[in-house]
Amino acid sequence: MRVLGRVLLSRWVIGLLLLILVPPLILAVVEIWPHLFHVPDLHEDQDIVTGLGVIMIGVGVALEERHVLREVFGLLEGPHEAWEQMVDHVCHKYGAGQLVLGLFAEICIEMIKIPNTIIYTGEVDDYLIIGAMVFMTIGAILLARGGITLLFLLPGRDAALPPAAAPKRHGAH
Repeated sequence: MRVLGRVLLSRWVIGLLLLILVPPLILAVVEIWPHLFHVPDLHEDQDIVTGLGVIMIGVGVALEERHVLREVFGLLEGPHEAWEQMVDHVCHKYGAGQLVLGLFAEICIEMIKIPNTIIYTGEVDDYLIIGAMVFMTIGAILLARGGITLLFLLPGRDAALPPAAAPKRHGAH
């Protein structure tokens, strides 16, 4: 299980996964855009955004919890723990972004699904889908940036960590 955890939680697998998720988000925006203001029934477009929003949320939670997953797989306190904590920090940061953006995309779609007697969205459904697509586009940019950071911009395990990334000691001045 430790080997599986080490592989799945490696910066290489996570970075590659993030980059693999970018094209579907971009393709969804390209697919949905021509329908706006021209197609009266946007149920399929709503389903596309909902599905991708759930993926964004799931990826965000998994990224945010990389440290906990390392603990589950017994990968804490290894010889490169300071470096792994830096990777955890990067994953947490980009994971929080994915989680929030995915939730906001979902909120836009759910507002459409709520009956107009409760939340009237009548003539603004297309605008809500545009809002969801904006969140998805920003999410795609963050995924790309996070993947590139993990794959190419982090120093290697044996490189000296920059002072900001080094673990802080309590009580040190």
